[in-house]
Amino acid sequence: MDVFSTTAEFLDVNCYAVRAEGEDDCVFIDSGFDCAPGLAEIVEEENLVPRAVLLTHGHPDHVLGLTDVLSRWNVPVHLGDPDRYRLDKPAETLSPQFAQMLEPLVRGWSAPEVNALVDAQTLEVAGLTITALAAPGHTEGSTLLRVHADGEEIIFTGDVVFAGAIGRVDLPGGDASAMAQSLRAFTTLPDVPIYPGHGPRSRVGHESATNPFL
Repeated sequence: MDVFSTTAEFLDVNCYAVRAEGEDDCVFIDSGFDCAPGLAEIVEEENLVPRAVLLTHGHPDHVLGLTDVLSRWNVPVHLGDPDRYRLDKPAETLSPQFAQMLEPLVRGWSAPEVNALVDAQTLEVAGLTITALAAPGHTEGSTLLRVHADGEEIIFTGDVVFAGAIGRVDLPGGDASAMAQSLRAFTTLPDVPIYPGHGPRSRVGHESATNPFL
């Protein structure tokens, strides 16, 4: 597989384009605020054809780019079912301090139609097999996206696991007990590359062995 990335303006969210080797079709992973120009650059340089957007969770920093992305590419959007409510009023699903910060970014926001992802659901799109693994704790609908093609697997971890860290659980919808269970499940996964929602890539095995939160 080929994985291309751009960093969204708000909170440095990693937004990815993924394709199977030899394919033009691709999927986007996450849609941070103002990510569309960076994704458009990747699409043009690599001659990609976007087929879907998959969201690791519903926090505003990972979804506010959808308006611009969907205006450029009319593709379906998929999000963990428990997080779909977050798209209705994204600024109000966080703390009051975050809501004030987000107010300028949500002007004119209209919630897009999204398809619900449920645990163990598999999508076949753009030559990729994508399996959703529910991983609540950071949010109720946080999802690990296990992507397979041609015998290779990579995992998009969103804000569940980072290189050397994990997602916070102190925001509305966070749950430390659920996160602990999700992290235990993460350590049982194959030792494959992971692509987090923020920061550099890593591997399951490396994080299981060295991440202090694991």
